Amino acid sequence: MESLSDRLKSLGVQLGAQNLPPRPEQERFPIEEVIAGEEINTPLGVVYQITQEYDVHFQHGHVHFDDPLNLQYVRKWGKTDIEKSNRVDQLIFLDTETTGLAGGAGTFAFLVGLGIWNPDGFRLVQLFMRNPAEEPAMLAVLNRILAPFSTVVTFNGKSFDIPLLNGRHLINSIPTPFTDMAHLDLLPLARRIWRNRLPSRALGDLERDILGVVRSGEEIPGWMVPQLYVDYLRSGDARPMKGVLYHNAMDILSLAALLHYDAHLLENPLKIQPTEGLDLVAIAQIYEEMGDLAKSIELYEAGLNAGLPNPIYIQTLHRYAAIYRKRNEWLETIALWQRAAEYQDIPAAIELAKYYEHHERAPQEALRWTDHALGWLAMLPLRPSEKRYWKSELEHRRERVMRKMRNGAIKDGE
Repeated sequence: MESLSDRLKSLGVQLGAQNLPPRPEQERFPIEEVIAGEEINTPLGVVYQITQEYDVHFQHGHVHFDDPLNLQYVRKWGKTDIEKSNRVDQLIFLDTETTGLAGGAGTFAFLVGLGIWNPDGFRLVQLFMRNPAEEPAMLAVLNRILAPFSTVVTFNGKSFDIPLLNGRHLINSIPTPFTDMAHLDLLPLARRIWRNRLPSRALGDLERDILGVVRSGEEIPGWMVPQLYVDYLRSGDARPMKGVLYHNAMDILSLAALLHYDAHLLENPLKIQPTEGLDLVAIAQIYEEMGDLAKSIELYEAGLNAGLPNPIYIQTLHRYAAIYRKRNEWLETIALWQRAAEYQDIPAAIELAKYYEHHERAPQEALRWTDHALGWLAMLPLRPSEKRYWKSELEHRRERVMRKMRNGAIKDGE
């Protein structure tokens, strides 16, 4: 059976661009005519470099780049080497634009953006491959720029940018610089802080929703970037690359601004977001995991008081109670379980029943909480399987307490 492509060819339709005649010379627009830069010579060839300087008072969205920056909490969250990640002048921001997202030997980074804080402000450096033959030179220049820095900061770089660049270094037999560098990837932190409040934690969405950044009409959507570069290689027309370079530059600036914002937020969340309960309880959990339980308790309480959706409110009460429970501070623990039980939360009722059965040896109180939970089952919007599970659990608990009481194993007050 004749294929569609064969039928189109028989009608004289040209498929693809491989056999098209080259464009007239006057229609070619090299990158040098589109955006100012310079050729950087290396023993491995040349690569095109664009550099932009932003003064020390530069503001990106709501973020002022000259605000003092304390990296202590971001560094602690990221579990990075303090010697490598505690100084702003040891950070370098990195973002790539690539020929695809699939990875593999056929995918390469044709543009690497780098951001550097210095005493005079912020420097943005972009290394652009005018053709794939410039890749060894680009990697050599990249290594040279990275050499003085100890920490690379990315957004999803641990999963994508750095593995991709490591692979390109290997293919070109060039040592990778990333082995000895600390790495702060801000995407996992964004997911931790804003997973309950924001529907998307993509960098573009964080720009709009958190940083207050609005991109200009030059912006090129990220999904278009690979095809635009392929078109550029075929046509020699670099004019669309101006939008790609703008997209990459904004990613680097937003990455630096996001680190600024994250650092201030983790250092003093009650000052930065005092009314965002969802953010406060997310940061409380981060502090809990870092071992600062006093700060965690403060933030859990602030988050609860700021207002939370019911499911998050109940989850937060349980996490908050778990801290006190581990410390055997039962009055505080019980108070938090009782707050959850006000919302007909069955796990809270079970915890209270267990406490009164085993710690207070007060079977009537244990039965009271068990019966409360059994009564809630008929009113709660649970799936049938959930109702069966809780009914079985609660009836089993009730029968056990009743049996102990009949056998004289426990009596109220003993």
